[in-house]
Amino acid sequence: MADQERPGVSIIVPVYNGGKLFRRTVASLERLTYPPGQLQIILINDGSTDQTGSWLQARRLPAHFEIITHQTNRGRAATRNSGLITAGGDFIIFLDGDMRVKPDFAEQHVKALSQPGIEAVAGRMIPAPELKRTRLQRYLFEYPRRGARQFGENKHLPYQYLITGNMSITRKAADAVGLFDEGFRGYGGEDILYAYKLWKIFPGGIRYSAAAVAIDQHQYELEAWLEKYYHYGKFNLPRLLDDYPDMTPALRADFIMGKSVKRLLGDLLLNKIFFSVGKLKYRIMPYPFSNWLLRLLLLGALRKGYKQSDIIKTKP
Repeated sequence: MADQERPGVSIIVPVYNGGKLFRRTVASLERLTYPPGQLQIILINDGSTDQTGSWLQARRLPAHFEIITHQTNRGRAATRNSGLITAGGDFIIFLDGDMRVKPDFAEQHVKALSQPGIEAVAGRMIPAPELKRTRLQRYLFEYPRRGARQFGENKHLPYQYLITGNMSITRKAADAVGLFDEGFRGYGGEDILYAYKLWKIFPGGIRYSAAAVAIDQHQYELEAWLEKYYHYGKFNLPRLLDDYPDMTPALRADFIMGKSVKRLLGDLLLNKIFFSVGKLKYRIMPYPFSNWLLRLLLLGALRKGYKQSDIIKTKP
């Protein structure tokens, strides 16, 4: 395909206090093989308080890079919205600011999105090879029953697995869905709602691509991951379920609300005692047996946050 016939691609990369990981992300984006004349890379500095802003100003980036600066930290949704408003491509790719990519990253997303009936693609995430293969890292990136990879290539993907760390959408989908909801606080919620709205308009239009690879540079720790789930359960999950109760099964919230058997099992297993003992057992349990316990711990953190939500407390 001649360069002038290739679809335009916009890559949206938010960053807040990105440090050296973000610099590696930018360096990998500079090595993309997609024709620069058809490529727009939008870097959004969301009010960083480290050296990210000064580094971006000093860096001599190619002409197809654009920098947007928020004077204050406005959050994940607002940062992506700034990118969406600026994006002019036929295809739009969302990439987290701590991910490295391979040179063919844009081509692979374009290839996946160019198939008939596909409006959104969840790309594959792999850990950076220099990171330790801890039980948590192996669960996040190797466990075959977790995330979008469990569904396989070119199979219908449920909306809850379309996350913005490495995802692409058509211009048609972007125009139909609109902007991200900026009412969410902190971790989680805004990307799930965006994916849900997209799925409602284009059911069956979401797919997974193992070839569109992003390399996660973070070494994740158990306590920090549990804190993310707790925060999501306390602030954002209740709002999602309040506004969109049909999301309950997809978000596994039937373990923490309602009157189902799953809720009874949740009350039995995901209590304070189990949570404390489970964290101790997890530290000595070998992989892959640790996977089932980790999943319960994450559900327990989600349940704990949900039970402490102001939305839930004020319900009659």
